[in-house]
Amino acid sequence: MAPHCDCSVMAKASCMPPQEQLWTKDTAQGSDSLINPPDPLSNDNDPSSPPNVAIRTPLEIRSISRKRTRPYIKIILCCFVVTVLAAPWIKMTLRVASKREDDEPNPPPLPSTMILLHPPSNEHEIQSLQELLAEYSDPILTWEEFSNSSFKAAYDFDDTEVSNGEHPEYTYTSSNHFSSKRTALLFAPGIYPINVQIGYYTSLYGLGPHPNAVLFTGDKGPHVPALDKFTDRPPFGSGLNTFWRSVENIATRPSGNGGMTWAVSQAAPLRRIHVQGDLNLFDAGAWMSGGMGANMVVDGELNFGAQQQWIMRNVHLKKDAVGGAWSLVFVGCEGNVPEERTGMEGTGPSLTLEENPRVRIEKPFIVLKDRQLQYSQAKSEGLKDYQFELKVPKVSFGKDASGPQFYESDEETRDFRRVTLGIPSAALDVTAAAIENHSVLQKSLDQGKDLVLSPGIYHLSSSLEVKHPNQVILGLGYATLIAPSNGKPCIYVHGKVPGVRIAGVMLEASVLSVEGRARHSCLLQWGEEGALDGGDENNPGLLSDVFARVGGSSPDRSVTTDVMVLLHSGNVIGDNLWLWRADHVALRPGEEANFPRISPLYRQTVSGECQVKNGLIVNGANVTIPWNTQPKTKSSGMAMMLMVTSHLTLGVVYFYQSELPYDVDQSFAAEKYVGFRLSSQVKRHTAYGIGVYSNFRDHDVTVETAVVHPETGGVALRNIFTVKLDNMGEISSIVNGRGPGPTPDLRRGVPLRCVNSSCS
Repeated sequence: MAPHCDCSVMAKASCMPPQEQLWTKDTAQGSDSLINPPDPLSNDNDPSSPPNVAIRTPLEIRSISRKRTRPYIKIILCCFVVTVLAAPWIKMTLRVASKREDDEPNPPPLPSTMILLHPPSNEHEIQSLQELLAEYSDPILTWEEFSNSSFKAAYDFDDTEVSNGEHPEYTYTSSNHFSSKRTALLFAPGIYPINVQIGYYTSLYGLGPHPNAVLFTGDKGPHVPALDKFTDRPPFGSGLNTFWRSVENIATRPSGNGGMTWAVSQAAPLRRIHVQGDLNLFDAGAWMSGGMGANMVVDGELNFGAQQQWIMRNVHLKKDAVGGAWSLVFVGCEGNVPEERTGMEGTGPSLTLEENPRVRIEKPFIVLKDRQLQYSQAKSEGLKDYQFELKVPKVSFGKDASGPQFYESDEETRDFRRVTLGIPSAALDVTAAAIENHSVLQKSLDQGKDLVLSPGIYHLSSSLEVKHPNQVILGLGYATLIAPSNGKPCIYVHGKVPGVRIAGVMLEASVLSVEGRARHSCLLQWGEEGALDGGDENNPGLLSDVFARVGGSSPDRSVTTDVMVLLHSGNVIGDNLWLWRADHVALRPGEEANFPRISPLYRQTVSGECQVKNGLIVNGANVTIPWNTQPKTKSSGMAMMLMVTSHLTLGVVYFYQSELPYDVDQSFAAEKYVGFRLSSQVKRHTAYGIGVYSNFRDHDVTVETAVVHPETGGVALRNIFTVKLDNMGEISSIVNGRGPGPTPDLRRGVPLRCVNSSCS
């Protein structure tokens, strides 16, 4: 029971101790009367005296005033104390009263793909936690196992490739590259003296209100080294295929000498992290092909090592940033940010800086609710000792769009009772599962709820349609949506619906049916075709960590789509998109690799397989894209890789990378396909750090230029370059036919550069 105190006027004495009650027995008169003793100077008892003519000194007046107001002060204090003591019961009552019939449980039942972990309190718990986390790391291969296996023969391995006969005792491998397993590791606030290697399709999340609430103090903490050190450029290994893994909302203080190692490539972001030491985005001599870090603080040195390209957004650097191969972009960063450079001074990358971006939106995330409130509610309501909240960061403009954003005042907190935790259908029949997945998830969206998708694979029979402003779809642990077979997108955001956030999802193409097929197939559509929709500049939409792929894990190489992402609305921010036409796919049972010299583990995609026309088409205005994107595709009877066509009237691209398809022939160039194109309608556009690469494996292809845009003063490009990665062919120029092309003595992997679109 809550303490009771009736503070009404008629019963105010009940709040006071007996000796100070307002009502007492007047012994002289033998009746109840107020304690307000007769004033000896008053003439009230003399009828002949004029009323109210008592004479009082100022001191007497103050004394009487104190006596009369003291009881009321005590009443106010009493009511305040009671209100404070009763607050938990009041909140609980309001919570019950505000409960709606369609509310979700909080906490929701967690599927096996979401692992909720708590800080260990002794050595036994530390060891148990380490053993558990090893299940979600990449598989380990020891040198002894490798030496006694068929791996050497498969790779035509020569011991002399290992310098001085030295080799590591073990290596993590990429054998889970196309696994169907998805995992979210959820760490409650506390200190974790452990190490965890983050494997494929695994995301590590801290559940505290800020990064420092979940602190890792192992000698490595969360980390990713180079993989396949016995088979890929031994003994260095590689990070070129180290995709699909992430860490968010934690602090790490590596106790070893090496700092935090994150040797990854695409679709492997670091977000909302405090690195209390050095951050190494490389591992010795291994190669990596680019990535993204956002909303971070790095106390030590930031070393890019051999990373080909990387974007850092809203990061506070306390020490130097060094290394890097081709292109580094810094957007909204502060502290010890390096000076801009073109990369034409000699060796080293170009450094492109935008200190003051116009706008930024951070990715939504989940946290555990305030613990003190949890315990009081758990005792009275029989709940578990935790509950979740969904945090939705607010839009930042101007000076607030720079630097990290860790403060709760910058976030909107949403009750998890209005959030549906999606769980993939357990139906064995794919068609039945697709119908069930769509029905359950769409019902919640129609009710105006937010969606948090648990890790897993969701086949869909129709699009998930977002119709309500400010709605959130947040995927955890690389939740993967398989597109409907009729060509409709996995997600369709209706036009003129502001503030929508789509984050943390993988979108995968399917085999399209002939009947009922959409006129233009895509994996994500925002806005309506042909509609005039400028969006809301004060409440933009967000695509954050959205990773699309055509091919890869599917044994059927006829998976296809016309476009991966199609934007018809304006004022949409794309924050780390990787739109991948698979250049390699999983082997079918018993199938042998078609290019074993490249890799005996995968099939290399050839013409006619995994076809897609464009990675991204933008028809809106004021679209901002700080992104990391690689192979895109275009197809007219042939498969291609990452091609971008933009019809936007205004827009900004921070950091862009595109590999042209490996398997095309000269018709690719004849049809005027390029890596980055702005249509003739574009009047104003800015792009920073654009790289387009060639690796024509199957045919000798000559592409006229890498980037095409209208010749207007409103288009400004900075630090554009091309790279010939390997094999045949070339890109003959950089921008609109200007800029250097390769020469016979040009080594592979050496950038050719233009500082601006005029290549002056």
